[in-house]
Amino acid sequence: MPEIRPMYKGDIHHIIRIIDAYDDDDAEAAEEDYEASGLEDQFVLEVNDKVIGVTGFRRVEATDKTAWLSWTYVDKAHAGQGYGKAMLGQLLDKLKEEQAGKIFVKVSNYEDPEDGKIYERAHKMYQSLGFELELTNKDFYDEGEDQLIYGKVLTQSTEEELEVLEEKPVIRFNGMYEIAESEGAYTFSWIVEEKKAFFGKRSFSVDDLRIGLQAVKNDGGRKVFLTFPSNLPLIHQPLQAVGFKYIGNLTDYYEKGVHEMHFSHSLDTIE
Repeated sequence: MPEIRPMYKGDIHHIIRIIDAYDDDDAEAAEEDYEASGLEDQFVLEVNDKVIGVTGFRRVEATDKTAWLSWTYVDKAHAGQGYGKAMLGQLLDKLKEEQAGKIFVKVSNYEDPEDGKIYERAHKMYQSLGFELELTNKDFYDEGEDQLIYGKVLTQSTEEELEVLEEKPVIRFNGMYEIAESEGAYTFSWIVEEKKAFFGKRSFSVDDLRIGLQAVKNDGGRKVFLTFPSNLPLIHQPLQAVGFKYIGNLTDYYEKGVHEMHFSHSLDTIE
């Protein structure tokens, strides 16, 4: 089996064609991602001097060596021949060599009217490599098209498990945007502001959330998805008060014992 090699700029047009054969939205998003985030930690697989596969990962800042799997595809002419699994296996070996803690991957459950479940083979491949389903975001990409998130532990921590301390930072929303590859799914960006004594600054309120939800509704959105670290106790009351539902979490996402909590809000109840 050939070895994966680093991706170069000259590979991109071949890679985009491979992805586009499966999903034109993915192809567009991949091209934007390569342009915005660069080609570090991105790889291709060649057979007879021809690029037939692509994979890679993106490191997550402010985590204990967590990564997301990036665009992983094999061209249709070579699909079903073991190239995808071998390519991904090599990538996981590279991550283990770097002592990466955990890797996650997002997969759609889209079912094409003619081609059927086009990502079914990908789901089975990830499961065969030890990825486990951790979370399902219903109607994430579109009505009836969910996002499934799988996780895989790469390196078991040998450190003694410490008590996770709760934190109460001042969190402010600073924008909203439609999530890439989705139809009408939005999220809010947020920042942590420095606490100043005697000024009584507080995190986002119920009113802040209502303003944001109405803005998304006015923009044509249908759902809002939010994520927060699991050690922030003050976020729950305002989220619940405006109707956000807790979906689940990605285990040990930030560090051992600190997970990424996922919430969603359907806007069909907002006029």
